[in-house]
Amino acid sequence: MKRLPMCALFFVLLTVASIGCTGFRVISKDGAIVAARTLEFEFDLGSKIVVAPRDTFMTALTTGWEGLSWNVKHGYVGANALGMDLVADGINEAGLACGGFHFTGCAGHQPLEKDLYKSTISHYDVIGLILENFATVEEVKSALDDIRVYGLAIMITESTMMPLHYIVYDAHGGCIVIEYVDGELNIHENPLGVITNNPTFDWHLQNLSNYVNVTPANIKSSKLGDFEIRATGNGTGLLGLTGDNTSPSRFVRAAFYSHGEVKPASAESAVTLAWHILNAQDIPEGLVVNEELGIVISRDIAYWSAVRDLTNRVYYYRTYEDLNIRKVELDR
Repeated sequence: MKRLPMCALFFVLLTVASIGCTGFRVISKDGAIVAARTLEFEFDLGSKIVVAPRDTFMTALTTGWEGLSWNVKHGYVGANALGMDLVADGINEAGLACGGFHFTGCAGHQPLEKDLYKSTISHYDVIGLILENFATVEEVKSALDDIRVYGLAIMITESTMMPLHYIVYDAHGGCIVIEYVDGELNIHENPLGVITNNPTFDWHLQNLSNYVNVTPANIKSSKLGDFEIRATGNGTGLLGLTGDNTSPSRFVRAAFYSHGEVKPASAESAVTLAWHILNAQDIPEGLVVNEELGIVISRDIAYWSAVRDLTNRVYYYRTYEDLNIRKVELDR
């Protein structure tokens, strides 16, 4: 299956300034793994649920020559964008999940070298390649060194591309973040299972040091000299937790929300908890607005959210306009 042309997608992306997505993981007491995410954008991507069956022949998206090709080893279900065959997020039948997240100002993929075309894919192919070929995080890590990933740009009025980095979860608890910076592949172990956007993942981990005092446990009182400061109610342990919608703030909030004191008992309760955390990450229309010369040109909203049950191979999703949760069961 040859990837569809991307010209229409890039024409729209010329005016896109940012995309704000948040991802996190919840692990239940019985070891079930659930990974969730939002997709915020400045216009509706028209995402549809897509399925890639086993043994489908795939060829990477390239510009005039044939890149890396493969037969799908693991079928998957996920969400695409603008009717393209390229997938933005998904889970495969081995319980591996992968998603792309905007990486403004940081992404620097590998240079395009035609002599290496047989081992080359575009940065839009990464998610599909991972879902279609691998069952564990360790398999992904072992394979990436031999695969070249270039940043595909289409000339329209200027050279443009959507910068991405990626998160991968497996059903055994493995999690990594994949980033290409200055032409170098960086694979970060992700002990928290959280991702947002720029800056780089290691910066986000370091930034958590600014919240070393934050805890789910209530703080009832403290003293200033002989004066006792009494709490006004519950929630005092999270005083100082950032509440804005920037990428660093969403990362911090997702990290603490997904690591509460009480673990869900099972996969079912982990899925329920994930949806409640997603509610706290949701960006309603009108709170993130981009203006040029005093004119509103775009508004970020959470167009869709997804919860992937890696243990039971289920993909749940809902949209901004329809909050009813739907699911696709891979085993069926």
